[in-house]
Amino acid sequence: QLHESVTDDIEPMAHPQDISLRLREDQVTEDDERDLFQECAPAVESGLYLVPRVIE
Repeated sequence: QLHESVTDDIEPMAHPQDISLRLREDQVTEDDERDLFQECAPAVESGLYLVPRVIE
């Protein structure tokens, strides 16, 4: 039945309600302290925490 519907003059919708979202500019709110946090980690490689394998 849906294939028989005429939708030629129907505009596609992103949301069923007629609303607009207020967007803001991205802003950095915290400093990048990854290196500081990783100093106390047991194993780190290329900025990633290394953890033991838990699934064999």
